[in-house]
Amino acid sequence: MLMLSATAFGQDGNRGPQIDREKLQATRIAYLTNRLELNSETAKVFWPLFTEYDTKKRELGRKYGIQKRALAKEGTRSVSEENADKMLDIYIEQKQAELDLEKAYLGRFKQVLTLRQVWRVIRFDSDFRRDILDRASRGRREEKKPDSNTGG
Repeated sequence: MLMLSATAFGQDGNRGPQIDREKLQATRIAYLTNRLELNSETAKVFWPLFTEYDTKKRELGRKYGIQKRALAKEGTRSVSEENADKMLDIYIEQKQAELDLEKAYLGRFKQVLTLRQVWRVIRFDSDFRRDILDRASRGRREEKKPDSNTGG
């Protein structure tokens, strides 16, 4: 499916695999450009638009993440009923903001791409993200395995 360069993932002491964001983004662009079958003219218009969308989506995640973390300072297991209710409201607000953003940008993508390509952006970007998470998860599991050469 997706062949990621091993150089996009590096080791950083005890923190596990670290992702080189620039290399990851370059891989993502190449992956989606190939899957969407974008010509160079369309790519020149699409990628700045997609990058703008992706940046706004990440900003929403940060904004709402900060709000939720502020309410769960002692962890999710000990969150009060009142704060849990507030967190649920924030969750719904975040999902609505993400939906509004996606609807707006899908409309903008339709001005640049075919409808088939717009659908494929959603599908293939999701596939790409899932693959990255799977690889990162496998990397963490591999680190936790005892080294058979040390007898451990």
